[in-house]
Amino acid sequence: MTNMREKLVHLITVDDLSSVQMFSSKLGISQEEVRILLTELTQEGTLDGYLTEDEERYFRHDAKVSEAPVIHRKESIPDFMKFDTRPGRIAAIFGLALATIGAYGLMNAGDNLEMENISAVLTLIGVVVTIAGAFYLTMRKTPS
Repeated sequence: MTNMREKLVHLITVDDLSSVQMFSSKLGISQEEVRILLTELTQEGTLDGYLTEDEERYFRHDAKVSEAPVIHRKESIPDFMKFDTRPGRIAAIFGLALATIGAYGLMNAGDNLEMENISAVLTLIGVVVTIAGAFYLTMRKTPS
């Protein structure tokens, strides 16, 4: 058992492993036995760390912070996200406005046949423009 304890300490301190599952597979013992060994080694003072709440990882308190500088990179937007939706939205809103004006004209045309015809054409044109704007919005390419 002393050999297992030494191997476990080596895996944690030298190899920088933290997964109880990895300890179990490397040592050839069950995960529960690894947890018991970790608890014993921590209580003895051989290891300075703690098991996580789910008891799947063991973290050292004296973990070293990397000395490598942090490189901040500007995130580039993927090509499929660069799609400009403004023309489609403008066309759809303009089409809805035309259809609304045409419908209002139809409701208030009364007995005026010429006004009724113009309003009906305006409503149909508005619907077509709205559909064209919505179609444009659906043309965004998806990532492959």
